Amino acid sequence: MKDTELPRLNLYVILKDLLYNSFVVILAFLIGYISVGTYFDYFCVPKYRTTMTVSVNVADLNVSRNITKTIEIAGIFKNVFQSDVMKKIICENVEDFSVASVSASVVEQTNLIVLSAEGENAVDAYKTLKAVYDNYENVFSENLFDDVYINAITYPFVPDSPYNPVSSGKYALLAGTALALLCAVLICLFSALRDTVKQRSDIEMKVDAACFGEVCHQHVSHAMRKKEKKKNQQPGISILNPMVGYHFCESINRIATRIEYLKNSRSAKTFVFSSVDEHEGKTTVSVNIAFNLASKGYKTLLIDADLRRPSICRFFSPEMFGSYSELGDYLLGKNEISDIIKHDRKSSLDVIGGKNSYKFAFELLSSERFKDMLNELYDKYEYIIIDTPPISLTADAENISDSVDVTLLVVRQDNTPIGVINDTADILSNLDSYFAGCILNDYRDVYSLVHRGKTVEACRTYLSNCNK
Repeated sequence: MKDTELPRLNLYVILKDLLYNSFVVILAFLIGYISVGTYFDYFCVPKYRTTMTVSVNVADLNVSRNITKTIEIAGIFKNVFQSDVMKKIICENVEDFSVASVSASVVEQTNLIVLSAEGENAVDAYKTLKAVYDNYENVFSENLFDDVYINAITYPFVPDSPYNPVSSGKYALLAGTALALLCAVLICLFSALRDTVKQRSDIEMKVDAACFGEVCHQHVSHAMRKKEKKKNQQPGISILNPMVGYHFCESINRIATRIEYLKNSRSAKTFVFSSVDEHEGKTTVSVNIAFNLASKGYKTLLIDADLRRPSICRFFSPEMFGSYSELGDYLLGKNEISDIIKHDRKSSLDVIGGKNSYKFAFELLSSERFKDMLNELYDKYEYIIIDTPPISLTADAENISDSVDVTLLVVRQDNTPIGVINDTADILSNLDSYFAGCILNDYRDVYSLVHRGKTVEACRTYLSNCNK
């Protein structure tokens, strides 16, 4: 297995994964937003604070002694205001509110004390501080000094907003955004590390096979779907359709030109197109290669060798395949070769196919009758294109490949694990036919340069690399 260096990232695949998993990113945002918002709403309780300033005074003292003594007493009274005794007295004298937390601090070098009350309710904080002022005599006069009195300098007030406002919406938005970004980064990381073929360099570096070419993505427009719907068929992408884009047609032309070079260099006529798994696009590629070769004037035959799920018929008129005019009927001995070969005037292509599924498909394709048919058709056509079932599902493709000249493996972008592709490539490399490599199908890249350059020069470069 080749692995010389890290390939560049395919930005399209990463963006596609982000789009397909956008609901996960949105869900992560909502989880972060709701979780943090709930935390602030239920656990971060707002606090209300009210303050008042009082002066501690001592009776019957001259001014100088009064100041000195009151400063000393203020430090003692600060602790008393915060004591359990004060709290107990307040609780005994109030009934209609919850007692808030009280704190006191002495203004340095003065007889002033700043009292504060903090609570979850603004009214409770106000009433608590007022109760402290109204009941201080019960503590000071009876327990400490009888000649000390307190004057209010500033009175408490009912706060209209908490002193610790928390912007729950802001933090919830930040948390949701951060979690969504983390989720998006993880999706990008998993996308980049997913071991599939995302571009040509992945085949060149990780797959034990050459890259025969790329077929770019062709969007199936609404007009194309509507047209095929009238025929009761699934839309088949064909280069004969004028609505199909230039890049798709040019990529098919490039691969067909390489097949022409293979024919000239290896005297190859029969070509098998297969894939590892379903939905890789091997039928679309093989049919369009046959259309391209036929349009150039080559006598070309297209064979649908998938007797379990035939699909070539959707590219042609429904009336083209009738009773006893299919490959399966011929292999069962119900007709002759001339009965199953249909000519499509639009493409100048001969076709052997059908619409029905057959039991014992492997036995039919392994029969001598099938091999004799290929031998008989070999001299009549310049190119024989054979579409086979996926290799991971049946052994039909392996069996047919032993009777043809060249085998090609169609690999859809970002679809099949590279390890599975390598296992399939090893199987095809050990067959009697020449395994020419992989065709990267449905290729998309933001920075793609697939469709630039001259076709002939690209073919010569490919063949020179194969000869090395």
